[in-house]
Amino acid sequence: MRISRWHAWGGRLFGAAMALALVAMTVAILPGTARADTDLAVGGTGVVAYANGDSVRLRTAPGYDAGTVDFIPEGTSVSVENGVFWADDGSAWYQVTVSGETGYMDATYLASSGSLYTKTSGDAVTNDSVNMRSGPSTADGVIVEVPAGASITLTGDNIDGWLSAGYNGSYGYIYGAFIGDGSSAPAPAPAATTDSSSSDSAPAASGSDISWDGATGTRYTNDALNLRSGAGSDQGVITVLTSGTAVSLTGGVSGNWVQVKVDGAGTGWVSADYLTDTAPAAAASDNASSQVPAPPSDSEGQQIVNYAMQFLGYPYVWAGNSPDTGFDCSGFTEYVLINTIGVDIGHSSYDQPNYGTPVDMSNLEPGDLVFFANTDGPGVTHVGFYIGGGQFIHAENPSTGVVISDLNSDYYSSHYYGATRVR
Repeated sequence: MRISRWHAWGGRLFGAAMALALVAMTVAILPGTARADTDLAVGGTGVVAYANGDSVRLRTAPGYDAGTVDFIPEGTSVSVENGVFWADDGSAWYQVTVSGETGYMDATYLASSGSLYTKTSGDAVTNDSVNMRSGPSTADGVIVEVPAGASITLTGDNIDGWLSAGYNGSYGYIYGAFIGDGSSAPAPAPAATTDSSSSDSAPAASGSDISWDGATGTRYTNDALNLRSGAGSDQGVITVLTSGTAVSLTGGVSGNWVQVKVDGAGTGWVSADYLTDTAPAAAASDNASSQVPAPPSDSEGQQIVNYAMQFLGYPYVWAGNSPDTGFDCSGFTEYVLINTIGVDIGHSSYDQPNYGTPVDMSNLEPGDLVFFANTDGPGVTHVGFYIGGGQFIHAENPSTGVVISDLNSDYYSSHYYGATRVR
């Protein structure tokens, strides 16, 4: 169904006007395991950090519902005037001054100026487990996870706090907050990788004694566990499996990760450490209760999602709109809708909001189109499919290809434009 753009959206907003009008949810995706710095010295200096290369809001009061004074680029130094102020939702804020403007900034995006490593040559040591990425932002793909206490070689660049570095033959970028001179480096992390949704709880029984190479058959989760789109904790979460869920091994193995098929959730990857070959008592007596509920088979929205998910990992190619050539963002959504519900919405993120019925963010359903503005120039510049659970699938960029991302991340929530339902 095609409708008037102006009727659907009440007019298009561009540039700064749109940015100020957008209400950003501020759940952040931080590089590695960064946490808010709540020990900044009042009267001292802090640095805007952990912001995916984006700007951070300077607000009129402590809290996400306060007005916006300005947008401050990552890497900017600020003067810490007062704090910490705790908002009702538990978030921490500092009063800061930058370029003559005074306001409040979420402590999540502030680092002590002394804790941000800035050297660009010589050797250094990671002070926490951190992802090395292909570019200087968390929007760039993960090359390798570097463990805490690892030695790295700095190779010359400092881009908004991201340092170019080499580690075990891999080269990319690591954020400076996770690098030190080794004077207080922690012991290296264990080699095994786990991926429980509750990271501070150990698995009830390790699956390390099971031979996974080419294995098939049924196994069971021994804790709540993320089913991911790829083999790694940096991959998108398809769903969370409850303890005792039966999974079918497909034979796919990548390091400590195995590919599994789950009734109602499809195929994905899980950490082998959280699988056992012994069915828990609850799973044996009432296995159906531990399964993820299957989506309605007649749901067009779920059919759109299921079809789109088969292209996870396909390359991003500008102007591409088929599996043979690769996809750009609007080519991906065009191709999926043509091949699921037979609707051609064209190959333009600018025009695709013309199709369907506008949907409020609070009413999103799987298969809805979600649009983003000002990601690469003015106006609507990016699009994907909502898949549920606050996530969407999209052809993101040449570094990542088709991936699943968090709609509520600071980057995507701050660029969110709207959604339509084309079915």
